[in-house]
Amino acid sequence: MVRVSGALIGSREPRVFTPPLVELTPETSLGFDIIWFAKEILREPLTPWQEWFTIHAFELMTVEAKRALYPDRPDLWDEQIPRFKTVLLMVARQNGKTHVVKTIIKWALFRQRLKYILGAAQTKNDAKELWEEIVQECEEHPQLRKRMRRTTFNNGSEALRARWGTYRIAGLDRKAGRGKTANLLFMDELREHKSWEGWSALSSTTLSPVFGLNLTASNAGDWRSVVLNSLRDGAVAALGSEGTEDATVGVFEWSADPEMDVGDRRGWCQANPDLGHGRMTERDIMAEFEAKSEPEFRTENLCQRVDDLEEFEPEVAPERWAELVDREPVPLGESCLAVNVSPGADAWSVAAAVKTARGVHVEIGRHEPGTVEEMVRFIKAAVASGDPVAVVIPRNSPAAVLERPLADAGIEPEMMTFPQMKRATAEMLKRIADGTVTHGGDSRLSDAVAVAATKAFDAGSTVAWSEKMSDGDISPLVAATYAGWGLGEFSADVEVPPSAVGFRPQAETVPAHGLGVGVAGGSALEMQW
Repeated sequence: MVRVSGALIGSREPRVFTPPLVELTPETSLGFDIIWFAKEILREPLTPWQEWFTIHAFELMTVEAKRALYPDRPDLWDEQIPRFKTVLLMVARQNGKTHVVKTIIKWALFRQRLKYILGAAQTKNDAKELWEEIVQECEEHPQLRKRMRRTTFNNGSEALRARWGTYRIAGLDRKAGRGKTANLLFMDELREHKSWEGWSALSSTTLSPVFGLNLTASNAGDWRSVVLNSLRDGAVAALGSEGTEDATVGVFEWSADPEMDVGDRRGWCQANPDLGHGRMTERDIMAEFEAKSEPEFRTENLCQRVDDLEEFEPEVAPERWAELVDREPVPLGESCLAVNVSPGADAWSVAAAVKTARGVHVEIGRHEPGTVEEMVRFIKAAVASGDPVAVVIPRNSPAAVLERPLADAGIEPEMMTFPQMKRATAEMLKRIADGTVTHGGDSRLSDAVAVAATKAFDAGSTVAWSEKMSDGDISPLVAATYAGWGLGEFSADVEVPPSAVGFRPQAETVPAHGLGVGVAGGSALEMQW
């Protein structure tokens, strides 16, 4: 801890880091060029800790290492090749990591002239927000603007182009980045990666380029942050070995010593390197200390992993949802389709609902990324084969972009208002409680139920599914909820004969697959998923 005139000053050097193999100079680290670019071109100098980070994170591979790695490629021995394949930046929140990352991306595109830069975050929408900030800042900078080419803003095709390269964004899913080769991949908020799908798909984009670097940034996570924990633990374990010469992951962690008390100001300085440099003050951290629970303060403000955070409690118990599985439902009436999209438009969900003797049966037909054109074709085919009473889409949501294209294709969707979304949620929760909704056991729907949360409105008298408060992607559940609501809203009443309860016709019934369930009496709802 350093005090200047009574003020706390954050630590320039991280508490945990991978040490350099050589003395770091402009000849052995690209970080010096990044610092020059920030000061002389962008006119936005880096802070002391940001300078330290760029110098160490962009250490170059030694000539000896390049000759050993590429013995038959002497043309590469003079190339500037980063020492690390993956750089893990860990620092408490609000310390300027976004600023240093934006500087690096601009440097990579306009100074280093990398061909392809790819950005990702916990949702594609978050990645797009950073992308839009960089686009705006580049357009407002005279020297960068004249080196820009046409920028594409179309959803799903966003691209910031310079003379020599392109900066795009991607979502987190198993198809992310497939077929792409990136020189620099930036992945923000690595703590939010609760599965390996996104990381496995995206990190592979930097495999083949000689200059291929995965740059990640995050504060500490909890036990669910599987990717962050694995990378961090592996890099830290290497620090205790005989040497780190062969390390491909460099860790640079500004965090409080776990042996210190949570209120120890020395720990505050360790985790908050921007402290006392004009933005963050001791008073700001004190306010966080007094307002947050200890686990929250440790993870967000001390950058310490906390494994005993209170476990997320879903709105619907998975055990109850499992009790509602019906793999051979008997439809008795019309069907309804509903469309929803996960935050950031990472994956589109299409659900169908049909009336049964028990109440309503719901199924998921699609949950994957796609373009608007692909979604229109899919929905048009589903409507043609199943003749649903309505196609329901929530208004003022990313899925609303389908309204005009569907209308142009001859399908007039029913656009839900927010009060209707609240009623639909209440109806679904009631059906789950009284057992009048069934499903086919699709894991996409069950996984959504397991992480779904609601948000209360109107002094707690109404609720709606909250994709922000949920612990994962609940788009399939939301779509199924809206399909069930639309079925009751737009279909004709069907009188259920007492003999129909539990009845399974032996003919003219299509077995359940997706929502390929038969309609008793002859016609079949053939949903070709």
